Amino acid sequence: MMAYQERVLKEGIVALGDGVISLATLGVTFGGFSPTLMDGVEKSKEQVEKFEEIAARRKETLRKQREMEFARTSKEKTYTDESGNEWKYVVVDNAVARIVKMEGAPKSVTIPSVIEGYQVYAIGSEALSENNALEEIICPDAVSSIGACAFRFNPNLRRVVLPANVAEFQSGWIRHCPKLEELVLPGLLDEIKLDVLDNKSLRKLWIGKNVYTIEPGAFQNTALEEIVVDPENPFISNDGAGLYSKDYSVLYALALPVERYAVQDGCKRLAKKSCYGLEALKHIELPSSVVELDPYALSHSGLESFEAPSSLVSIGEKAFYYCRGLKCVSLNEGLEVIGNSAFEESGLDALFIPATIKTIGNSITARTNVVHSGPDCSLEIDPACEKMFLDGEGGLYRREDDGPHMLQLVDRDMREYRVYDGAVAIDEYAFAFHDKIEKVTVPQSVLSIGRNAFRICRKLKRVELPDTLRSIGAEAFLDTQLEEFRVPEQLRELGENALVTYGAHHGELIPSLAKIEVAPGNDLFYTTCGMLCRRTDKGANVVMFTSSAEHVVFPDEITHVEEFAFNNARGIDYLALNPRLATIGTGGLATWCWIRHIHIELAKPVEGRTTFDFFFPDTKKGIHGISLGIGGSSWVNVPSIMAQYDNCIVNARDYNSPRKSDNISAYEQAKLILARFDDPIMLTEVNRGMFERLLRNYIVEICVDIARHDDRAALNALVDRGYINEGNLEGIIAEVGKLQDAAMTAHLLEVKRLRFNRAIMDFDL
Repeated sequence: MMAYQERVLKEGIVALGDGVISLATLGVTFGGFSPTLMDGVEKSKEQVEKFEEIAARRKETLRKQREMEFARTSKEKTYTDESGNEWKYVVVDNAVARIVKMEGAPKSVTIPSVIEGYQVYAIGSEALSENNALEEIICPDAVSSIGACAFRFNPNLRRVVLPANVAEFQSGWIRHCPKLEELVLPGLLDEIKLDVLDNKSLRKLWIGKNVYTIEPGAFQNTALEEIVVDPENPFISNDGAGLYSKDYSVLYALALPVERYAVQDGCKRLAKKSCYGLEALKHIELPSSVVELDPYALSHSGLESFEAPSSLVSIGEKAFYYCRGLKCVSLNEGLEVIGNSAFEESGLDALFIPATIKTIGNSITARTNVVHSGPDCSLEIDPACEKMFLDGEGGLYRREDDGPHMLQLVDRDMREYRVYDGAVAIDEYAFAFHDKIEKVTVPQSVLSIGRNAFRICRKLKRVELPDTLRSIGAEAFLDTQLEEFRVPEQLRELGENALVTYGAHHGELIPSLAKIEVAPGNDLFYTTCGMLCRRTDKGANVVMFTSSAEHVVFPDEITHVEEFAFNNARGIDYLALNPRLATIGTGGLATWCWIRHIHIELAKPVEGRTTFDFFFPDTKKGIHGISLGIGGSSWVNVPSIMAQYDNCIVNARDYNSPRKSDNISAYEQAKLILARFDDPIMLTEVNRGMFERLLRNYIVEICVDIARHDDRAALNALVDRGYINEGNLEGIIAEVGKLQDAAMTAHLLEVKRLRFNRAIMDFDL
């Protein structure tokens, strides 16, 4: 069989042959894979069979390559070829050779396929790197493995022919080779990836017969002058500039930076990123066979104009995105779909959309020179269009059986907008992500607002809703800056998180929504104790709390708290949860504020008790503990609240000096601990142990702080529990005495006399 590099040199093509090495003795398992042909390409029986053959060969080659990494090797040996080049190599498992290093200064080198009777199976890491003389490297077919950086830092290297039996390509092999112009890709390579053109000096690329897929955008930075595909490749065709499916029905990539390009007749689709980033491309001519432009097909290119063929049906998402020089676009009758941001950030001044259009994505002309509203509006839909229309004020609508639906606010600069009078619905995402809209007025004709309709409109502060509105979808006003909300009279459906405004689900910002009213006559929604509630078959749900009320008591009918309902809460002093409260949505009671007193009543007793009262410390840790304790479970989980409560007590005091403002005093902490000892329900052994260690380790500081508060009962409790004892009492008396509080010092001396049987006359006094 003719060697791989000889075929390339003599025939001028990449004709990839079978391997010549049998490594039956080197057997290990390799994690298999099941690659697929490019989406949207019809596969003939022959293609499928060839594809399966390629996959099997790649799997076997990679399996053997993996084993080579762990095989036994001999000591390094030296071989000198006929040209005087020295080859350092090792023998792998007494079967094949791996080249370690070449020493010599040839301009062109053909790596030997056999060294002293051993077939060369691998080229080691940096084996032919850092050679100032090398201009050409030709690898033999037998090589199946190439180590990292094998040919890098060769300043004069111009041409590399990679082996027929290598199944991958690594751009690191040829990194820092600034003059490299020609590259023959490995023979078993199946995919052209983004790194193939990492070397910016490449001008000629050879693609073998086993490549069946091209990663979108692989040729985005191309500076190639020539590209050649092995004619035996059953998957890809090449017209000299473009890479296509074998039958030319799909353009995968325009591989050369041409100024003008005519897509081949019969092509039906321009694949994703097929012409992405080609700034040199000013004009493209599409045949009447093209039906579809995939996402990003021509984005970031240098196109100056575009005329759609009569066959075009669909323009994908961002197909012309950031084509800054694109001034003129002519769309065809028959076009049905324009995807999201199709012409965004292009140079367009105007766009006329044909009557056949059925779907228009969001922001198709955002950040262009197109005028979207008013008398100078330059975005137009053919008046003959039966499906869609523009209101002339920046809104896009679709005619449905029940009436016009608002699809989107096209004008991205609009600050105030009134929905078209006659529209019956505002559809999903109609205003979503609009970064300037501040006020929206909805007419009486609108009956529904879809999911996410106003999602993340960060400047939206006011929405005027009609009493005729019946439904608002989930997350409709999520992350807006709504300040007030009036529940319409006929509203029956309010989706999950519809009123969760900006900051409400993060806990770091005070949510903007501060006032909620319910229209008279609405018998489904009502307000009580600052809570917006919704009646259900099982009772009532708390939808949102927006009041500044300090005293909040759950009515008996409340059975559920919806997600993030209390994230607006600030300034609650007393919170009472009723026994019928059964479920809590995610973060439903995560208040992010300190609540002095939390009162809980349960329908079923826990450890024999149905009533619980909590007094968390007024610290950041305490606030966090409240949020986790009552808002971190899907029901009123008293054991979890207890655990958070005890944890906050333990962590509420820092005994280092100076004191931190976020900590309660040692006296307050000791009082809380003693209270838990008096009522130890659900006090775990771990938390009890931490309480005890804290009292033992800091008893002197605690007693001094208790003395400052003149709380003799607390001192007595510490004596009763043994934390003040004969071993530490003298030190406590000495430190308390420094306060010059004769009464507290006398009390401690009396404790010393009465509790520890010391003399009546105590000279410490």
